[in-house]
Amino acid sequence: MKIKDTYLFGEVRNKKSWNAEELEDLGRKAKSRAAILKNVPREYILNVLAETGKIFKDKNSAFRKLALEHLRGAVSFSEPVIVETLNIIPEILSKKELSKRMNLELFLPYALETAVERRGYDGLIRAVPRGVALHIGAGNVFLGIIDSLILGMLTKNANIVKISSTGSNFANIFMQALRSCDKKGILSSSVAVINWKGGQSDLEETILKFTNTVFVWGGAGAVLSYRRIAPLGVNVMGFGPKTSMAIVYENEWKNEGYKGIAEKVAKDVCAWDQSACSSMHTLYFICPDKKQHKRIIEGFTREAEKAFSAYQKKLPQGGLSEDEKVEITKARQMAKVDKAFDNAEIKSSFPKTDWTIIYEKSPDYKISPLNRVMYFKIVSSLKEIKKSVKKYSGYIQTIGVGGHLCDRKEVVDAFYDLGIARVVKLGKMLEGVTGSPHDGIYPMMSLINWIGIEGKPSQLERISELIRFVKEKSPFYKKHLAAVGEIRTMEDFQKVPFLEKNHIYDNTPPDSSAMMTSKVHRGVYFASGGSTGSPKYIFYNSHEYDHTVRMLAYTMEAGGLNSDDVIANLFIAGNLWSSWLSVEKAIAYTKAISVPVGSSLPMENIVKYLEDFKVTAVIGLPSFLVRLAEFANENRKQFKLNIKKIFYGGEYVGDEMIKFFQKIFPGVEVKSAGFATADAGVVGFQCQKCSKGVHHLFDHSQYMEFVNPQTLKPVKAGEIGELVITSLTKRHMPIIRFRLGDLGRWILKPCECGRKELLFEVLGRSDDRIHVGGAHLFVSDIQNAVGKVKELSFNFQLMMEKKGYKDTLTVAVEVKNAKDLNKADKISQKLRKEIYSHCEDLRESIKMKWLDAPKIELLAPNFIERVLRTGKIKRVIDKRIKI
Repeated sequence: MKIKDTYLFGEVRNKKSWNAEELEDLGRKAKSRAAILKNVPREYILNVLAETGKIFKDKNSAFRKLALEHLRGAVSFSEPVIVETLNIIPEILSKKELSKRMNLELFLPYALETAVERRGYDGLIRAVPRGVALHIGAGNVFLGIIDSLILGMLTKNANIVKISSTGSNFANIFMQALRSCDKKGILSSSVAVINWKGGQSDLEETILKFTNTVFVWGGAGAVLSYRRIAPLGVNVMGFGPKTSMAIVYENEWKNEGYKGIAEKVAKDVCAWDQSACSSMHTLYFICPDKKQHKRIIEGFTREAEKAFSAYQKKLPQGGLSEDEKVEITKARQMAKVDKAFDNAEIKSSFPKTDWTIIYEKSPDYKISPLNRVMYFKIVSSLKEIKKSVKKYSGYIQTIGVGGHLCDRKEVVDAFYDLGIARVVKLGKMLEGVTGSPHDGIYPMMSLINWIGIEGKPSQLERISELIRFVKEKSPFYKKHLAAVGEIRTMEDFQKVPFLEKNHIYDNTPPDSSAMMTSKVHRGVYFASGGSTGSPKYIFYNSHEYDHTVRMLAYTMEAGGLNSDDVIANLFIAGNLWSSWLSVEKAIAYTKAISVPVGSSLPMENIVKYLEDFKVTAVIGLPSFLVRLAEFANENRKQFKLNIKKIFYGGEYVGDEMIKFFQKIFPGVEVKSAGFATADAGVVGFQCQKCSKGVHHLFDHSQYMEFVNPQTLKPVKAGEIGELVITSLTKRHMPIIRFRLGDLGRWILKPCECGRKELLFEVLGRSDDRIHVGGAHLFVSDIQNAVGKVKELSFNFQLMMEKKGYKDTLTVAVEVKNAKDLNKADKISQKLRKEIYSHCEDLRESIKMKWLDAPKIELLAPNFIERVLRTGKIKRVIDKRIKI
């Protein structure tokens, strides 16, 4: 494999000279490539770059061998330094690091894929590539220009790289390696790597006509030259030249010792032969006591000699030009003269040029001639350092600090106005942390334009865009919505087929990912299925999940939770159950204090926590909260609880249950913790004026419909129907027209709280609306009847069977106390009376002899089988249908 000096959109050749006409043709090609790149999926770009990184990790790969062979003669670094630098490439190109970098530098990287919401902004924002990025490389730098090119690729720009005519051709080798990984030929055909001798302003002016952003890596002269001739609208970003320094606090050198300090300093000075903008030039020790200065000079110089020699052995200095040797000799000679006047000390590798350490009594900042020449000074305070470096304002990039975090913060406050970009730990000056600014900015941001789509989109607009998105991105929805055209009206949307539970079971992990719009990345899985037993699995990416828990936090505060409250989370934790984790994260967004107890401990332990932490609010499943209240009532002499607020979720709570809670905890407010599903997220919230099943709709996140459960046609406003939900914010695993299985209706009046969000009422599960023997009754009616009998708990189950040709109904209920089973007949009679009172339809069916009187079974506490995963009771068992 031969090395050539030019790479043109996938083709390699040798070309050392260019004219204006040729560059115009190259510019037009770059513009045409830029139009294609805009629509390339981010995932594809990340995968190609990550695969390219793996090539340079493989020491036996042809491209790595070629690069090493070429760089030996093309750059001044020693071979061990070159090898060390090549080893960095797979690290910076790992998919994890690239994704992290985009998240930290672009803040909303998904905006490069589509217009997205931004919290607090009335509208959408879209990030678009600026078009063509021109990268101007310096002579001896081969990794820096590659990093610049990577930024251009991540932001979907077409890229032109102008390498120095005296530099290496590593960029060409890199692009050939990338081409071998780019199976679709998209990225590799959007990059040109060219060179011409500097100073040809006619060529520079020509290429700038086709450029949108310029990154100049090099001297101030080059930066000023491009800024002077750049057309209006072309961003010219200059990086360099910079210098960097270090400060060691008194406590640090006393505690760390000179040896530890010297080893870190050697690393910050010697890496890449001091050629980086972040390489240390001058080191300051802070020591107000002048009597100790001599000891510092001797101790540090002694250990620095060892540390610099060891570094030289591990990573030798590269070859030097005659001019560079002269500069080192000059620095050493000046130091010897100053020493004669008792103003300096010097230690070096003389007669070799490997390293040079110079102490100067003057605190004035000193620019190094590079190639491992460092200066150190001793001062009394930060104030003295600032006075000494002030004339280099705007040119100091990094300050390494030997000290603690509070010391680094102090350095920021002291030197921020000098234009510094980084404050790091000593020994880490050349180890950039992903997400840190470069020279005070995020360069990636300079490669994109932000476009605001102003005005809050209507629900119809969001639905229309969502349908278009899922048909393009999700294999399941592409098939499921194949007959669906553009959504222009709500009537169009009502023709979209419903999403059923079996669709979710069949098209989601672990067996399928067809419902997904992209690969799973940075998020969380939950199981959904409630009391039906067999779970289905739901995925939220991190952005969606954060949005969901913030909404959940809002529901709790809207329901009355405030800064005076201590709230105990009593949901079930683990087993992919969403409630406990989501509630805990949501509480962190409220003003309340959390006591994350859970519900797996013995009840006496739980109640003891509630007492010890003076808990004022609890949140959990109603069935568990009933057990808690019963226990508190039975042990009221032992435990003194101060429960003022109860938030519930996951099961229906009727009037009788609320009265029960208020009897045990006088004055307690009972509120829904939000109407939510694991599938679609938080749908509604209760304000302090709402009660029972009435909620406000989160209409910016959810679109709700009510349909007839039998005909699946829309019901009239205010009539009871089955809830159908579309999540407007859940895009990774979209939920569109999902039949929740709950019955409800719109409340056709404004809320007394004054909020504008629509009101709806949840009336129970649609499959909780039992049809038996001609009677139609709700499980909630049975619950209210059970609540009227003081000996009974709210743990009950309904069973329907066939006896000959007639339906039968059995109501099984757990008593609160097992001893009450001794008077089962009397309690059963009470319950039967209450059931008839609450269920008129049932009473009429029995009167008409369509149905026999329900069988009442009283059971011991905890006798009814619970769903193992959730702890819920399956309320309805229909044995009339044999499967």
